[in-house]
Amino acid sequence: MPRRSTAATIHAQIRMLEKQAKKLEMGATKGLRAAARVIAKHSLSMSDLKEAFSLSRGKNKRGAGRSKVAIKYADGNENTWTGRGRTPLWLVAAEKAGKKREAFLVGAAKPKTKSKPKQKRSKAAAKKAATASLQTAA
Repeated sequence: MPRRSTAATIHAQIRMLEKQAKKLEMGATKGLRAAARVIAKHSLSMSDLKEAFSLSRGKNKRGAGRSKVAIKYADGNENTWTGRGRTPLWLVAAEKAGKKREAFLVGAAKPKTKSKPKQKRSKAAAKKAATASLQTAA
């Protein structure tokens, strides 16, 4: 049969817990006072504190210090993929629809397409074309 607590023992436990809570509160306020002194001594701003906390949080996180991987594939609907890991569903669906993966390459990663080399116009030909467009506009 479980032991029953009397009202006196429960009140004693409450007093003991209240003393522990008071000690914890006093310790917390001491820490806050010490932090306030340091802030005042070095005249730190709120942005300085936010930056310090954000830097200290990053140390414990997994993958801290890793750089972001550049986006390699994107479509017009803001879907992106770095080319790492499993192929995203939007790209799989596009490939099933008959599109080539190379069509979704971003920036410098695009392969060079074979195009006709541009012919250089002489200065005289460029001037002649410019005057002809001005005359047709007038």
